[in-house]
Amino acid sequence: MNKNKIGVLAVVLLSTLVVGVYAGMTLSNHISASWTVTNTGTELTLSWEPSLDGSNFARGVWNGNYGIRLQNTGTATYKVLVYFDIYANAGLPTDCVKIQYYDGAIWHDLTTMTGWTTAHLSGYFGPPGGFDCTPGWNQLTLLRVMFDGDAPITEYSVNAYVAAVP
Repeated sequence: MNKNKIGVLAVVLLSTLVVGVYAGMTLSNHISASWTVTNTGTELTLSWEPSLDGSNFARGVWNGNYGIRLQNTGTATYKVLVYFDIYANAGLPTDCVKIQYYDGAIWHDLTTMTGWTTAHLSGYFGPPGGFDCTPGWNQLTLLRVMFDGDAPITEYSVNAYVAAVP
């Protein structure tokens, strides 16, 4: 009887070992893939309406009612801000340039500019945390600018762009 018990026990142990090896055995090859998500850079379009190029602005008065249009022609939503750089051929005294945007009812001062006393001002437009630029976005924001009496009489240029907010 002991031999039978030992034999049965040996068969059970061997069967358990075979089933365990079979269950842990890989039955196919492994495949893998990797990718990088990129932005084509063509979904968001920024434009002046009308163009500022070649304009003459007088000191001491509001110049403009120019617009900056942002369009999202893609299918993704972006959290963004509109950044700008103003360059002059001379140092800019503090607060000699004022910019306002129109919200559809009243004009608001744009107070994000830095770089006073240099020839390069920079700033941004939008709430500090950015705003959602959803698919189909097509927004024109009216802007106007005033050069105070101490603003240098010289040539100015502006560069505006949209960047994602982290």
